[in-house]
Amino acid sequence: MAEDFGSYLKSERELRGVTLDELYSKTKIPVRHLRALENNQFDELPEEVFIRGYIRSVAKVIGAQEDEVLSTYMDIKKTAPSIDTNNPSTLNQKHSKLDPKFIFVLSLTVLFLSGVVWGINTLIHKFNKDSTESIPTLSQQKQNKTKEEPVKNLPATVNNEDPEEKLNTSEASTSYTESIMPLKLTIRVKGDVWFNIMVDDSPVESFVLTRGSEKIFYGKKQYLINAGNKNLIDLTLNGTAINFPNGNKEDIVTNFTINAQLVE
Repeated sequence: MAEDFGSYLKSERELRGVTLDELYSKTKIPVRHLRALENNQFDELPEEVFIRGYIRSVAKVIGAQEDEVLSTYMDIKKTAPSIDTNNPSTLNQKHSKLDPKFIFVLSLTVLFLSGVVWGINTLIHKFNKDSTESIPTLSQQKQNKTKEEPVKNLPATVNNEDPEEKLNTSEASTSYTESIMPLKLTIRVKGDVWFNIMVDDSPVESFVLTRGSEKIFYGKKQYLINAGNKNLIDLTLNGTAINFPNGNKEDIVTNFTINAQLVE
């Protein structure tokens, strides 16, 4: 393995015969950002979520394992020196990260989110359990009614499953989810695009959607999106199309907030 991540990424790219211009044409990541990534100039790159999105997109295009390349980046980053003793601002940032107040607030946030998730899972489990218990009861009533009819009226094959009942149960589950998380965001792409998305106060999720695919999210208040190329993305919120604001010349979406006010 190379001593630094930039050299490692560059060697993987050159090994597969992929140029920086080819990477740009397929990922829409600016060439200057690609060079900065291979030169370990991370201070010239956007936030950490962007860097990880870049790495996943590059790995996908050159045919490398996305998780393996990202894991290599994380391992090398952990072993690399992170504090410049001659830079007071860097020391202040390090101290601020270790601030006990920050750790306390972070712990409370994690506990709160865990409680919310646990409560939602409990309600969904209870709802699904009640729905499951009601279905055998209806089926048993149909069986009893069939037994009471004369034998000559029995059909050759008896099917106790009612497709309409299954459909109603599925629709009820979907309605319940939408009632507690009323913002349904649908993302469709016309080409390969990387995303970083935060739903309400949840942790940031990074992923790549391939051409023609889609992904659906449910939220309560808002979404915060970073993405590679807005021209390849179709967004709908509760069935209403969402237009991106005018971006930079690379068409990268940065910190775009989506909430209910956009469709009111």
